[in-house]
Amino acid sequence: MPWLHGLIGMLGLFTAYEELRKIWVKYPDPGKSSDVLPQLETLSHRFFSGEFPYQLVNLPTHAPYPVYMPLHWAPVQIATFFKIDTRWSAIIMLMSAVGIAGFWLAKSHAWASWKRTLPAMLLFALPVWGYVLWGKVDIALSLEGVVAAWYVLLATGLAARNHVLITIGIAGALLSRYTLLFWLPLFAILLWLHAPKKYSYWTWGSVAAAVLALFVVPFWMKDTTIVSRIITHYTGCAEGSWLRPDDYTFYDALSLNIHLRQWLPGTPEQNLPYAQLPQIVVQLLCVGLGVYFYQKKWHRDMDIYTFSLLALSIMPMLFYNFSPMLFKYYMLMPLSVSAVMCWKVIASWSGKD
Repeated sequence: MPWLHGLIGMLGLFTAYEELRKIWVKYPDPGKSSDVLPQLETLSHRFFSGEFPYQLVNLPTHAPYPVYMPLHWAPVQIATFFKIDTRWSAIIMLMSAVGIAGFWLAKSHAWASWKRTLPAMLLFALPVWGYVLWGKVDIALSLEGVVAAWYVLLATGLAARNHVLITIGIAGALLSRYTLLFWLPLFAILLWLHAPKKYSYWTWGSVAAAVLALFVVPFWMKDTTIVSRIITHYTGCAEGSWLRPDDYTFYDALSLNIHLRQWLPGTPEQNLPYAQLPQIVVQLLCVGLGVYFYQKKWHRDMDIYTFSLLALSIMPMLFYNFSPMLFKYYMLMPLSVSAVMCWKVIASWSGKD
């Protein structure tokens, strides 16, 4: 019953509708507290009005350079089309991704007991409900559901061994929030070593074509400073968070950098150049040790797709844990990926009734 799995997953998210509506009412103007939504809305409006989107965004208090990728801001058009609150576009995207996930997960695990896999689809609603209960302001000020949607498609592709979904998911992830940057070489190496070469050619060729068609040609070729300006903006924000930590960006137990800035040699001002070093080292260790131990031992216990899914549920969390700048809404994506991982575990341990 693949379609029923997709429907149950979507209905699970729909149960949060009324509480989300109340949150939107409670925070009617998120632009007063954060420039995330104003940037995304401006980028989308400019592009679909025929303007070049990557220009300074004039806000009442400052004029930031927009730092968001096309597949993060393009879905804003969903809300524009239906004339609804912009924040619903992220929920609609996530619901759609969960519906697709339910269909393909059930289809690829047809041998598993539906009595277990069908209720397990409700796991996909838990991350959103977590924000409804404990992170209202975070989900009100962002469109992280869009990012989570692309990563759910990628995770589903890995769980279902569906190369089309994997390719769509990688392209969507790169062009929304590229947190999987260090995960890519891990998957690429394992795919090349353990799968027919045609899958590597098809996957990476298609991803490259998507990046060229959706970012490089329409935007970067018109302004080759886009990437460097985005990096400069993030670097500046990270430096500010490192030197002047606050409760919002340094949640204890989520970000380790409230401790790392004290553990690294020197004062925070002196060890600022090394702020991102722990993050990079940890990610490279994940890649190196992951490939090494998979080749040496773990290949006997799981296939490359399951292992890559496990890595995808861990590496973004570590990426954020060691990031010099962290916002709680970032966690919606890894939590949503973990829902796919948990569903697969439940399916794998259940047999036919």
